[in-house]
Amino acid sequence: ADRINETHFSIADISEERLLIVDITTDEITHEWQLDSALDRNTTGATDEPHDWAHLNDVERLDDGTYMLSLRNHDQVIFYRIGEGMLEERTLGQDNNYSILYEQHNPDYLYGPEGTESVLVADSQNNRIVEYEWRDGWRQTWVWTDKKMRWPRDADRLPNGNTLVSDTGSDRILEVTPSGNIVWGISVKGNYEAERLGTGDESQNGLPM
Repeated sequence: ADRINETHFSIADISEERLLIVDITTDEITHEWQLDSALDRNTTGATDEPHDWAHLNDVERLDDGTYMLSLRNHDQVIFYRIGEGMLEERTLGQDNNYSILYEQHNPDYLYGPEGTESVLVADSQNNRIVEYEWRDGWRQTWVWTDKKMRWPRDADRLPNGNTLVSDTGSDRILEVTPSGNIVWGISVKGNYEAERLGTGDESQNGLPM
């Protein structure tokens, strides 16, 4: 879920494979978008798993009102705008093209001072953290991994330029510099996500590489 304002939340409904906008003061669903209105269940995603076709595992509302959604089983981060639908030209990744993303988690959208925009992603099955910048298309600008990394599920860009990494499979929480050095690390068994308190929501005050 991602807070939109004091009264509304956006929710990634993994079970029903839909985006919801909910007014928490009235419990009213003010907007609903089904993923299969734009994507074909028969040719994309987990076609052999009807109850876990997309595995929608994250939503983030961007500054311009666009919603960024992570479809794990499609190996894609997609973008949706109310009234326009899915913005196909903005899609990051391609179904079964594991060289870009492979069953990713928790993408964060980053804004640079000169209009640069990028997406920082825990590229889980590729055992890496990767960043793609938008320049009339997505271009990889940063990647980090080491020999221990196994199935990371979260990465936050901190205000100091470092990246906070939740490496689930190796039971580690790490802070990594842009050049790839580990500043510190602790063992946290079965971790899913970590956040540095006082720095804003996830990567809110972090910058693209």
